Amino acid sequence: MQDRADATNVLIVYPEEAHRMAGLVRERFPDRVADGSLRIFPVTDNKMVPQDMVEEFDIVLAFQLVFEVPRMKRLKWLQTLSSGIDHWEKSGLLSRDIPLVHVPGGSAIPIGEFVMGLMLNHVKRYDRIWDNQKQMRYERFMGGELHGRTLAIVGLGGIGREVARLAKAFNMHVIGTELVPEVPNVDEVYPPEAVDEVIARGDFVLLAVPETPETKDMMDERRFGLMKKSAYFLNCARGSLVVKEALLKALREGWIAGASIDTFWIKDPLPSYLPPGDELWTAPNVYLSPHISSWTDMYTPRFGAVFLDNLDRWFRGLPLVSVAPGYGTGPRNTVGPELKAG
Repeated sequence: MQDRADATNVLIVYPEEAHRMAGLVRERFPDRVADGSLRIFPVTDNKMVPQDMVEEFDIVLAFQLVFEVPRMKRLKWLQTLSSGIDHWEKSGLLSRDIPLVHVPGGSAIPIGEFVMGLMLNHVKRYDRIWDNQKQMRYERFMGGELHGRTLAIVGLGGIGREVARLAKAFNMHVIGTELVPEVPNVDEVYPPEAVDEVIARGDFVLLAVPETPETKDMMDERRFGLMKKSAYFLNCARGSLVVKEALLKALREGWIAGASIDTFWIKDPLPSYLPPGDELWTAPNVYLSPHISSWTDMYTPRFGAVFLDNLDRWFRGLPLVSVAPGYGTGPRNTVGPELKAG
């Protein structure tokens, strides 16, 4: 049995799924677990991080911020269980010398399906059907169609492209913003600086960009005012992209037909949270979901596959994959223990 100080100690901080993820690691590396050279510490909340082990963790897999990271003297790399890294960047907890692994587009499939469901609900009004059923009310009403409608996607990255692919199956006209002039399944690609024109043309406007200084508060009163009165606004990206007061005004004054929101402005205690009593709960024509567009039974195996691949690469002394730009600038932290200096 290998000595604790010489083992590779892995901390997994992951609500509900920590032990499932730990099981995947054990299945992939049974010999290392058996001989003690790989030790796994799964916890479901960052408050449960074993304090007596903080300085001995080599690798962290985290769904949420881990405030002990600055104290982890042996930390070699960290993987976030999300596509975006804005929460780590804003926190300042992780040194740029440490590789930060993320999975861009890792949530594209579930969010793509979720967005299609949101758009279908807006035109088919499933919520109204279910409400009528609960009240045993037989009400026939006219719905709409996605066929021929224009979907405007702000940001044609992994998620935007997956939504575009699915939307073409409904014969929607897809437009969007991207740096490159051609994107599969997109009828018209505009440069990012033409976002106003894209928003103004959409029957549905979807935000699919990360939070950056350029995108923060991008949907303000002026841009909501550009949208068609018959258009629907959808956000499964980041709440910080939207000026909340502008969204409320657009809904209350009928500037837009409605909205679907899956991400909010408050980060505690959940990654995206809307507290009781918030004005948005009672805003007209809005459909709210608790930041679950990416949260499916495939989340753990999908993001876990990247982690397991990198853990294998680490043990074999190979460079890590999917490291966020600007991180891992310390050479000794970009390869596995066999090639590590010192």
